[in-house]
Amino acid sequence: MLNQRRLLNRPPKSLEEIYFSEIRPLLYDRHAAHYQYGVRTGTTLAEHLDSACQFMLTVSRLAGVPEDKRPKLLAATAVHDLNKLDPKGRNVKTLARDRAFLQEQLNLACVSQFVVTEDDFELVRKLIERHSGHNRSDGAIFLPEDPAIDRWAAMITGADLFDLGIPERDRFRKVQTELTVALGRPCKLLRVRLSEDKGYITALLLGACEEVFKKYGLTPLAIFPDGEIFEGEALPEVDLTTEIAAVWQTKIDEVFGNNIQQLVRPTKDGIKIAHQAIQQNIEEVLLNVQALLEKKKAGFKAEKVAKDIIKWGETAGDDAVKNAANVGLQPVSNAEEFAIAEGLKAAYLSYRETGLSPKDVWDKIASHVGLTEQQRTALEPFNGQYGRSLFAAKAVVNGNESIIAALHESFQLRKESTQKSQFAEASTEMVTAVARMLNLPNTNYLNGGAYLDSYIETNPRQRCSLGSTLGETDDLISDNMPPGTKVQIFSNRLPGGISSEPKRQADLIAALSYQIMAVGANFPAVKKQDPLYLHLALPKGSCPELLLIWREYLQQLAATNAEGGTVTVDDVKLYRDNFLEFKANKVVGLALPKRPDFVHTTVIIPLIWGDANTSVALLKSLRLALELSLSLEFGFPFILGSSLEIDSANNMYGQVSRIPASLQSLLGDGQYVKRQDAEKILTRLRCIGKLAITVASIQKADDCLYDLARAATRPIELYYVLLRWILREQNEPNLEHNWIRIREPLNTLLESFMSTENTLLTKYLREASQIAATASLRGSSFKRTSLSEPFTAFTAAVRSQKSHMDLDLLFAALVQQYHTRLDRIREHGVGSTKYEQVKQYYQVLRNLYEDVYNSRPEKLLNDKDTLEAAYLFFFQEAQQQLKKKSEDDADETTTSN
Repeated sequence: MLNQRRLLNRPPKSLEEIYFSEIRPLLYDRHAAHYQYGVRTGTTLAEHLDSACQFMLTVSRLAGVPEDKRPKLLAATAVHDLNKLDPKGRNVKTLARDRAFLQEQLNLACVSQFVVTEDDFELVRKLIERHSGHNRSDGAIFLPEDPAIDRWAAMITGADLFDLGIPERDRFRKVQTELTVALGRPCKLLRVRLSEDKGYITALLLGACEEVFKKYGLTPLAIFPDGEIFEGEALPEVDLTTEIAAVWQTKIDEVFGNNIQQLVRPTKDGIKIAHQAIQQNIEEVLLNVQALLEKKKAGFKAEKVAKDIIKWGETAGDDAVKNAANVGLQPVSNAEEFAIAEGLKAAYLSYRETGLSPKDVWDKIASHVGLTEQQRTALEPFNGQYGRSLFAAKAVVNGNESIIAALHESFQLRKESTQKSQFAEASTEMVTAVARMLNLPNTNYLNGGAYLDSYIETNPRQRCSLGSTLGETDDLISDNMPPGTKVQIFSNRLPGGISSEPKRQADLIAALSYQIMAVGANFPAVKKQDPLYLHLALPKGSCPELLLIWREYLQQLAATNAEGGTVTVDDVKLYRDNFLEFKANKVVGLALPKRPDFVHTTVIIPLIWGDANTSVALLKSLRLALELSLSLEFGFPFILGSSLEIDSANNMYGQVSRIPASLQSLLGDGQYVKRQDAEKILTRLRCIGKLAITVASIQKADDCLYDLARAATRPIELYYVLLRWILREQNEPNLEHNWIRIREPLNTLLESFMSTENTLLTKYLREASQIAATASLRGSSFKRTSLSEPFTAFTAAVRSQKSHMDLDLLFAALVQQYHTRLDRIREHGVGSTKYEQVKQYYQVLRNLYEDVYNSRPEKLLNDKDTLEAAYLFFFQEAQQQLKKKSEDDADETTTSN
């Protein structure tokens, strides 16, 4: 199994933490490759035992099992499938009564600490026997017994059935039967599924669902990436959609409690105030509006305003402008009046949110700002949103005070318009969203036909850029989104239009999901690069206690940065030692969630890497994703990509979107169906990280990492990349020392994806280097150029090959020439033995030339630098083997003497 890390580096506080930190890792270490058959096809024994143990932890707590007994029940569950653990295939009853075998399995599962006394062993034996359908026998039926054993045995039976590969209805019926016995009361199961996952807002929805269900006696039993299973005596018979929507809205409002400035935003159409801000704190909203009006005043540009006055004056007509002037309605002419005009526009937009017509809106505004009846009539020809405010500003009585009064009244009207039921906070959009996103019982809000009509009939310019169009959309600006979020799925630019970014459209829920992410994650103050989003999901069937442990871990990790910014990883320790150590950073790293309730079935962690190019950011993000995902305590399925929205019902262990072609040889297609697939990719990333930090300085490690990752397209090129970086970073490199340092990670990496062609290529190169090292076929020193001299002579001969020369002549001449060269540089000359060694050496290279390159000089010469680099490293390997053999022979001689 891959050498994986632990995230919980503190003593466990509870039985659940003991399980996740000590027991669960051993289950996967022993049984991750033990695949099951029949109704359990597709799952491993480790996954089954893990599911059963987590089920037992939850149910034993729900049933009020004494704390001194719960560890015994966990121990029995961890080894309950004794027949699958026995190589001889004996049955469960026989194995449960084999004390030595049972003790061995308890030791291997790291639960023997819970089973100490004879009574403990007897209890575990009985529970294991009963779960498999065996009743008391052998006279034991006449002996007194703790009546709770039947309940506890039912818990193990229910745990064994919980992940059975049969239709869910049948599986729930079987589990409910066992839980009725285990809990001593009627038991019903309800599974709530998500139709879509929109990040933090979805986590808040599930939290609201739990809160409402608790009032009706339903308790979370197990968590899945796409929802939860609840347990209770009876299922609610009423529609809970509106009640859940109300609690959900309250949770959303709490998020924006200290972020009202995010919901009061200036746009080119005026200052817009979101409904959530008004529900939260009206006075705070008014302060934000006043601050924005001051900014408008400071940014007053006379020329631009003059153009707007001409535009809207011409639209209304010369007569309308003259009539307005006759009653004292002159256009704005300074910064103070421009700020008042913007205030009038903000009040207009706010009143319009209540459903009032433009005429009724201006009647209310006129009553607050002191416009006369004649002035009100004179304003009618002007555009309600843009023109009237520009011509009415001079006539406003009491300036900003009257505008604030109008805004205050509009806020009250908006608040009252949503309070039509006992659930004041639940707007129609929120209720509809709950019905659409959750498969709640007794729900009557879904209307597939209406959704389809909406999709077909909506103007393309008004479609939601963040997902399906299910309601009215509004413009969304960049300030209300996380940095770099790609949201438009089409362009709204018209021919000849401005070159600024296209407008984005979003409905209420889609916009809220992005706004909550923007304020809910610890993004850095400086936003230089688009983030990648890491989605980590709780494994299927996770117990609710795991969610609490995971939330606590993320909170502690976020606290690494006391200022509330990003948390990054120490690259040196990660690349060199495979050690995950986090530290605070102001610019790059993980933007962890600020609140624990943003973490539920899944959590989204934005990853920001500053000025790193896209491929390097992907490599660093995937390495971190795999280190977290494959941790021994948790084992999270993950998705890494540029989108906030994911398919929560994804059955793959890991998924990476948009892997560039240059990295696909290293990272695969990004679809990691099994845990083992992800482990393979992590091994590769660990290897190239180790290589990068070995041959390059920490400042250039990412550049080297990128070069190595691209070289994986043709693994033999890794040798050339490594040699190039060694020569670049070291003035007088010691190739032997460097080879000792890179040999292990490089060989591990090559074994992971070496192709057949490269296997043959390296076979010949290794054979040639072995001959060269044994026969000392090199120049007069141990420098790089001297070591590669015989190989360089080969490539030079291929380069100078004439069309009339056949290979026999070419290599005969090469052998003679290099033998003459050795005879000249050796102090005592060389003889026939050396000639045969040179001949053998070049015969191997000839085989390489013919078998790998089909005797085509241009192909070989294209690979000249790569082949020479690989040859040099193989020569160092051969030299070390000769040294080791010499040392072993010397030791053997000394021992024999």
